Amino acid sequence: MVLVEDGRVVLVPPPGAAAVLSAQQARGLGLMLDQAAVRAQDRRAG
Repeated sequence: MVLVEDGRVVLVPPPGAAAVLSAQQARGLGLMLDQAAVRAQDRRAG
C-alpha cells in the first residue's frame, strides 16, 4: 500500500513481506511513487 500522509510518502507492506519485481513492475512502482511524491509535495505547499 502506498499512502500520502502529512506531506510524506508511506509504504505499508504486509508484515514479513518482501518484493520481487519484474522490470515492468519496478517501472510501475517507480511511476506510482513519483505520483505519490507529487501529491505529498502539493500537500506540503498547500
